[in-house]
Amino acid sequence: METALLLLAAFAVIFIINMVPAFMPASWMVMSFFYIQFNLPLLVLTVGGAIVSGFGRMVLAKESTYVKRRFMQDRSQDLDDLGEFLSTRHRWLAPTTFAYSLLPLPTNNLFVAAGLAEVRLLFVLLGFWAARIPADTFFVWSADRVFDSLGDVFKGAFGSWLAIAFQLLGVISLVLLYRLPWARWLRRWTHRIERQAQSNA
Repeated sequence: METALLLLAAFAVIFIINMVPAFMPASWMVMSFFYIQFNLPLLVLTVGGAIVSGFGRMVLAKESTYVKRRFMQDRSQDLDDLGEFLSTRHRWLAPTTFAYSLLPLPTNNLFVAAGLAEVRLLFVLLGFWAARIPADTFFVWSADRVFDSLGDVFKGAFGSWLAIAFQLLGVISLVLLYRLPWARWLRRWTHRIERQAQSNA
């Protein structure tokens, strides 16, 4: 019973931090705290934690969609065009998300972008889960840092200039997503590639 309650507590914390758009600790850090401090079953913790973190990210994406529709009407057409472009190439969403989620980078900006562009979240979630389940399992299994409290886990998110830099880069990437005409540029790029392929045929 105690193990089940601790797992639920871990999943609740993971879900909440994944709904926040920036400056939260990584999910694997929370899992490591519960794994080391309470000796919870590794795979139940990491697989469940990765799945729960994906649902938290989905809520973050939905929050972003709401913010766009409510407060970003001046740029909504560009973002909708980007979403339409990506949706017509949805087979690339899961592999791209998978590759990005394997990197030691925050994924909050990825889901905020997905929400702003209103792409199909199923493909994004599948790529996210496929990457985070093995990655989080490895990080938690190999972790040797012991946090005395959850407060220390949150402080650890700002424990180095590199961690802060990654968070700031995520914020900057969202500003660039909002300000730049990505859909127009991507269409020009794909049309150029298609013309080159036709000329070489």
